[in-house]
Amino acid sequence: MDAASPLPQTPPPPATASRAWRWLWAVGLLAAGVVLGLAFAAYGGPDLLLNFTNLRYCG
Repeated sequence: MDAASPLPQTPPPPATASRAWRWLWAVGLLAAGVVLGLAFAAYGGPDLLLNFTNLRYCG
């Protein structure tokens, strides 16, 4: 009779990997929001940024 084969090892659950990717996305989006907020604050508000974009069409 054949020897009993060991039970196959189960891979780690994908929840751990997806949780890491979710944290990475969350940190990335948070960093992008902070950069965008600092850009608006550096220019004194979004109005000036909108004026810069309109220069392309008017000037």
